[in-house]
Amino acid sequence: MFLSPSPATTDAAAVETTTTTNSNNQAEQPPAPSSTTSTLVSIEDIAALLHSTPTFCLVDPNGVPFMVVGEDAKVTGYFFTSFGEAQRILQLAKTSAEKAIRQAKKEGLEDDSNNTVADNPWRNARISTVPLDTAVTLVYKSSRTKGVYFKVAPAVQDVQDALLVSGQGGDDDDNDLAEGKVPLFYYEDFQDSNGKSPLFFRKKELEQAWDKANPPKQRQLQQERPPLMVTELFSVLGELGRPTTGNIKEDEELRNLILQPPKESQAKAKECLKKGGDAPAFVIGQRIIVL
Repeated sequence: MFLSPSPATTDAAAVETTTTTNSNNQAEQPPAPSSTTSTLVSIEDIAALLHSTPTFCLVDPNGVPFMVVGEDAKVTGYFFTSFGEAQRILQLAKTSAEKAIRQAKKEGLEDDSNNTVADNPWRNARISTVPLDTAVTLVYKSSRTKGVYFKVAPAVQDVQDALLVSGQGGDDDDNDLAEGKVPLFYYEDFQDSNGKSPLFFRKKELEQAWDKANPPKQRQLQQERPPLMVTELFSVLGELGRPTTGNIKEDEELRNLILQPPKESQAKAKECLKKGGDAPAFVIGQRIIVL
């Protein structure tokens, strides 16, 4: 299988649109861009490929997303590929805000309205969920307009694993994945029980899947795991959305891909929707901007 790396399409600005949520509290996906070119995989099939993978985002009780102002002054909203990463970022945001508030009160500072120091904006934040096809749609739309930005964010451990696999990791290295890139792990020619070629968001879950499919008693003498490979989500999507090349083997390999989200993601997504109650999962067109 050949999946050429390419930059994630997430560098240009954002969405100037509004949307509602459906009766299941799932954010309705904005219309996908149409294409007059025959692509390797249809837009509808790409959306179906992505839809079963949940992403996690930080919203207020009403489903309005939190967006942060980065060092480059860009306002960005994030869709995390794992519940754990969303939870880590939310806890970090709450802790950092509380620390800043305590420091401001200690120094006797007041806000611009001459009121007392503001409350922690993250106090009532919750973790919500939208499917990956919705997140990717917003990322692509945000690359073609101006306003706010959307990015898909992998877990720190997944980034570290990807850098090690690609030879860029290590304590002495300053290398990192560009923001918006999402690593996917795979073994060449490895297929699941349904004959599909899985791309895993987590390296260890790929290794566990291979071990389960190749128990020690069935392995050849001293057979080891195959070389670990890593590609990138938006690179894969670019390959799936390109015109066919006539290379039948390569095209079929790409059509045979599936995504394998973190194993707890489906259960965590259901928990998020349950905790959200009747509130929308994610409201587009509104935002809470924090520094």
